[in-house]
Amino acid sequence: MTTVQQVITLMEQLAPRSYAESWDNVGLMVGDRNAMVTGVLTTLDVKEETISYAIEHDCNLIISHHPLIFKGLKQLSCDTAQGRMIHKLIQHKIAVYSAHTNLDIAPGGLNDMLAERLGLIDVKGFIKTGEDALYKITTFVPENAADAVRHAMGSAGAGKIGNYEHCSFSIHGEGRFIGNEDSNPVIGEAGALTVATEVQVNAVVDGTHLSQVVEAMKEAHPYEEVAYEVVSLSEPKCSIQYLGRIGHLPNALNLDTFREWVQEALPEANIRFAGVAPQEIQSIALCSGAGAEFIKDAAHLHVDAYITGDVKYHDAQLAKELGLLVVDAGHFGTESIVARGLCDYLLSKDVPVPVKAFTEQNDFFFL
Repeated sequence: MTTVQQVITLMEQLAPRSYAESWDNVGLMVGDRNAMVTGVLTTLDVKEETISYAIEHDCNLIISHHPLIFKGLKQLSCDTAQGRMIHKLIQHKIAVYSAHTNLDIAPGGLNDMLAERLGLIDVKGFIKTGEDALYKITTFVPENAADAVRHAMGSAGAGKIGNYEHCSFSIHGEGRFIGNEDSNPVIGEAGALTVATEVQVNAVVDGTHLSQVVEAMKEAHPYEEVAYEVVSLSEPKCSIQYLGRIGHLPNALNLDTFREWVQEALPEANIRFAGVAPQEIQSIALCSGAGAEFIKDAAHLHVDAYITGDVKYHDAQLAKELGLLVVDAGHFGTESIVARGLCDYLLSKDVPVPVKAFTEQNDFFFL
């Protein structure tokens, strides 16, 4: 059986809440974190049709990108659409968890999903948003349990170095101990000197994941008393978080071919172009959702094109003045991929309940 909290833990391994912008509202919006999950539904937005779909398919946990509750509630009434939805969710015991800007920023999150969908290579961060101190955690474990402890630490967020996960370094040696009369040793007997073949397991972890890695390590460790140490690293000093991504297309494209490339990658997008188009397009900056505020940043990096959504009239004027090609693929067009992306992530974590993606159609057409 899986609880709501266990699924939340998996989500926060992908997108820690500490990554979210200060103005954002992320986390459990509605529901009981101790409830048993019958099914999970991933979605961009929580709407009435989303809730109806969840009820029909026995999904009592909805994971959304856009927060169900964004600003403080002053009243909860069925006279409003939001009130009706929250009432229906409570009535059917459906929990809602939202990961918004923390998912935009997180490695493997929405902006990386968008970069992958567009086929970008050599992908790096775009706008720096924060940084975490890095630590080295070391523990000493019997040889036959070392793999289980490494796996638990890695699954909780330790050992992430660049594009690699579950990184660790091990040293084999001997552990010596004498348990007192109140001890219950896994190896040897109380009162006698025990010499055990042990493995020293070392892994790096950022401050966001440190506490959950320690807890996972202790839970997987067979010893009654777990010996471990945590050391703050001077180099590298931190892991840096970024909003948006920068990368390259495998080949340079002309404007018409580039338009077709973007439309094929984002079939739900209503694409508009603004600014100045170069003869060839290969270097790309992107920011899912509403990223027009970063047009100047993209221009300063001298990329060939900047892909985002919600570009307004004066944003388009600015792009032209800066000589930058801006692709407005829409807020929905750049973020609708999140439902499928989150579904695939949870399936990769072997969540033992059905996981479905609510793939909605863009019903916001402006004439």
